Amino acid sequence: MKASLYTKQNLYIMLIFVCFFPIKTQFYNVIYIVFDAILHAGAISSIYTYNYLGLLIGCQEILETQKVLGSRFEFFYSVVFYVIYIFSVVASIILFNRNQSKQNFKKVDWILLAVFSFQLFDTLEYLLESVLISKYYAPETLPEWLRFLKNMVIVIIAFVLFFNICNKFTKKQILMFALPASVVSFALWFLVLGPLLLPIKTL
Repeated sequence: MKASLYTKQNLYIMLIFVCFFPIKTQFYNVIYIVFDAILHAGAISSIYTYNYLGLLIGCQEILETQKVLGSRFEFFYSVVFYVIYIFSVVASIILFNRNQSKQNFKKVDWILLAVFSFQLFDTLEYLLESVLISKYYAPETLPEWLRFLKNMVIVIIAFVLFFNICNKFTKKQILMFALPASVVSFALWFLVLGPLLLPIKTL
C-alpha cells in the first residue's frame, strides 16, 4: 500500500506544493518589481523592502508612494492585481482545455494547477476575511463589487476544475498530496523560513 502511494508522480506533486508559498509570494514580488521598473523607473522599489509576504506593506511606505505616484497610485495596484489575476485564470483555461476527457494529470497539469492556485488561495483569504472575521459583509462601492465578483469567478472555476475536469484518481491526489503539502508549505514559509530569509522591514 505504501509503495503504491509514494510514486514518483505523487512525490513530484508534494514537491510542487511544498514549494508553493515561497514561489507564490516571490512571484508577486517579481511582478511588483517588473511593473515598477516599466511604469515608474523603479520609484516604488526604492521605497519598499520586498519581503516574504509578497506584499507592499507599511503605513509610511504607502504615504511615500502616494506622494511619488500621485494619481497613478491606484492605477499601479490595479495593473499588478489584474496581471496576477489574469495569469491564474489563463492557467486554469489551459488546464481545462488539456483535460476535458478527465485523464490523469501530467506534470505540466500540476504546474498549471499550482499557478491557478495562486489566485485561489488569495480568494480563500478574501472569503475568510469577509465571512469569518466580519460579522456582516456586503459590497457597497463599485470596486468592492468588482472584487467580490472576481473572487466568485475564481470559486466557480475551482469547482468546475475539481468536479468536471479531475477524475477520481486526480481528486485523491489533490486531497492526499497537494493539499497537505500546501499546509506544510504555508507553515514552513510564513512561520519559519520566510521571516528568516526575507524579513519585513518598514520605515
